[in-house]
Formats: sequence, C-alpha cells, structure tokens
Amino acid sequence: MKGGATLMDAGRVDDLMNLLHSFGVVAVTDLKPEQLGAFATALRGLGAKI
Repeated sequence: MKGGATLMDAGRVDDLMNLLHSFGVVAVTDLKPEQLGAFATALRGLGAKI
C-alpha cells in the first residue's frame, strides 16, 4: 500500500489504477495473497519505492 501511495503522491493515479485493473481488482486490499509478489514487482517497475 505504501508503494501505491508513492505513485499517487507523484500524480500517477492513472498508472496505479491501470495496474490494479490488470490484476482484476479495484483496490490493493482486493489482491489475493498469491498476487502480492507480482503486484509488488509491477509497482517497482512503475518507480514505486517499497
């Protein structure tokens, strides 16, 4: 969630929302445990500091 906040603070809300949608969810809390690693890697790819 911290990584997502970093992107939001940087004005990259659309990038974050697109990433969430690519995982089939609308919020970080909707991610399944098995999706968390891939999601974290994708966040880093967008420049988020985790």
